[in-house]
Amino acid sequence: MAAEGPVEGFMIQLPAGHIFEVKGLIHPPGRALAYPRYVPDPRGDRAGGGLRFRKLSGWEERMALVEADFGRYVVFDPVLGDVFCEIPLADASHVFDPVGKLAELEEEGGDGLAGLVLEMVDEVADRASVSRGELGVSGSLLVGLEGPSSDIDIVVYGREACLEVYRALRSMREEGETRPLGPEELMAIYEARSADTPYDLRTFLAREPGKLLQGLFRGRAYSIRLIPSRAREPYGLLRFRALGTSTIRATVEDASESIFTPCRYRISEVEVLSGPPGPKPTALSSFRLRFCEHARVGELVEARGKLEAVYGPGGLLEVRLLVGGRKGDYIWPLGPPP
Repeated sequence: MAAEGPVEGFMIQLPAGHIFEVKGLIHPPGRALAYPRYVPDPRGDRAGGGLRFRKLSGWEERMALVEADFGRYVVFDPVLGDVFCEIPLADASHVFDPVGKLAELEEEGGDGLAGLVLEMVDEVADRASVSRGELGVSGSLLVGLEGPSSDIDIVVYGREACLEVYRALRSMREEGETRPLGPEELMAIYEARSADTPYDLRTFLAREPGKLLQGLFRGRAYSIRLIPSRAREPYGLLRFRALGTSTIRATVEDASESIFTPCRYRISEVEVLSGPPGPKPTALSSFRLRFCEHARVGELVEARGKLEAVYGPGGLLEVRLLVGGRKGDYIWPLGPPP
């Protein structure tokens, strides 16, 4: 486990069986920001630990469950400046560590999904020259609920390791070791994501195949999250204040951090289409993989999300638009500015 507690990529199970996925690197002491992913259900299509489970499909369903059954965990966080679901670690019956799970798989070996994960990890680690301690397995395999069609879900911790792995993914794509998602896989993703995120289908089909963090390996879909650290960021060093919901158009000035989770785009020439008056955002950010590698330098984008001010010890650092924290958020690449 990370020294101070679980971070992005980890999962937490409660005594009744519900499994939550941890989001982000900033968490209050003794707690973890986490949202439900798998729930016990006698009719569920996943099985593990003597129970059957159902995977929650979209953000709206996940939040409905939180509000109905886990309202005691919904709190206003004074540092993060908004309402979140925060699980006390003392309430967890089990914490699933992606790096630890990968070590178990390497010791035990395996076939099926586990075998494909190990094969892809070997290929990535060898090309990137990173240690296995910087790689982990997440998703359904982490919690033992994988099915016949489950994806390969890999996480990478540490900024330098992430950059090396991304370069390895580029060489793997160029040499045909991975392939872009095909039309069938893309349409399945489009239909699933559209429940939460508005998309233009033509843009979606044109943009998604070029992403290196997702694709096909040995015919199986994969996704990789590049997480800059395995340790929690100091709670309270930065403070955040929600300013409202805003829709903007802007030009992407810097996309060098678009590969990370959270991803970040520096923007300029911002036009506010709707939202609160006041300072305009200078960055777009998101904790959702779907917005990684999503916009390019020089490109005009339209985005909707939560406008928030970020403060450091010396005062205001920036105003950013955080995308993907609620239904209806989006980033639309619009192409070169007119």
